[in-house]
Amino acid sequence: MTGNSTYKTNLNAELLNDYNPSVHPGRDYQRQVLYINITFALTKIQSFDELASSLTITGNLKVTWIDERLLWRPQAYTKLKTTHFKQKEIWIPPLVLSNSYHNIDLIGEGDMPVMVTHRGEVQWFLPLKLSSSCDADVTYYPNDEQICSLEILPWGYTQEHIQMTNFTSAPTANEFVENPIWDLIDTSQHSFKAPKLGFELTFTFKRKPLFFMVNFIMPTILMSFTNMLVFLLPAESGERVGFSITVLLAIAVFLSTITTILPQTSTPQMALLCYLLVTHIGQSLLIMLCTIFGLRFYLRPTEEPVPRWIARLASLSSACETFSIVHPEPENTISVLTSEDTEDVCKENGNKTNDNVVSWQRVGRAFDNACCVFFTVTSVTCNAAFLVVMSS
Repeated sequence: MTGNSTYKTNLNAELLNDYNPSVHPGRDYQRQVLYINITFALTKIQSFDELASSLTITGNLKVTWIDERLLWRPQAYTKLKTTHFKQKEIWIPPLVLSNSYHNIDLIGEGDMPVMVTHRGEVQWFLPLKLSSSCDADVTYYPNDEQICSLEILPWGYTQEHIQMTNFTSAPTANEFVENPIWDLIDTSQHSFKAPKLGFELTFTFKRKPLFFMVNFIMPTILMSFTNMLVFLLPAESGERVGFSITVLLAIAVFLSTITTILPQTSTPQMALLCYLLVTHIGQSLLIMLCTIFGLRFYLRPTEEPVPRWIARLASLSSACETFSIVHPEPENTISVLTSEDTEDVCKENGNKTNDNVVSWQRVGRAFDNACCVFFTVTSVTCNAAFLVVMSS
């Protein structure tokens, strides 16, 4: 064991004799290009911040190249085939993350160990935590899919000095740990071709929408249908206006909550969920106005005549309903109608156009029925269209 340590000490000392770590490998700089191979193994997607437009990942970066100055014969050193140096002791490609979210610094630390084989192959393994800028596309939030890229460049060198290669088409994910919010859909990596020099990692991940569907989407849709119940409340209760305003404020609160967790951008498009909430707010505002307008029918004096066109519209809600004023008969009088008589009365009342016998209360009920049907159909259409677009 002592002999091995001594031989390894002598080996490192001889290899570093007259070695200049600021000069990159190569015997002929005018004709020879240094090829550097890079492979990245993704470990975990730490976080993706939509507001800050930043992606943070962890993984292992493997960089290999050939340095002719680090060759030796294993037989001369008790068959030692590998040795280790500190990163600052030998030449290391100065790699930087060009689209870093924070400061652009060199990747790696000076005391990071580097393994070298007797054939001059340098193997540099780096555990990394990278934070890059990535603009969020929240068009289909919370069913959105994000594509982020990380660019690693050799700072200070051009394609005439070195070339970066990649032997694998995708980062390995053998040790990948699932993220509680995001599902990894696809990964890829490739080196840039001339004239651009560098290495790019691309990640495609999709949000797990269940939490957001239960806590944001479903309450919003349910509140939009709750809005219709205002037309079922008795006008005499005096709670119609308060009920419609309460639902309107509840939807406005949900809109403010959504805007706090989404980036303030309109590129490429604002979230469809915001459009849905704005539509529900507009619908709630119309319902509140229709509620106030409908209450005016109930509060009109009973002796005020109903205009002919309003009476005709109100009669559409019940084609076979009598609107004539029925005078009470004496208590000891019993009126008996056969089925034939009833049909005759319905036909007679159906052809009757005396609008003075239609009450304003009846007009108010007909207006409530029409509003309830209209806004229900509108709400179902908007919510169904939103869910179809989200699912596709």
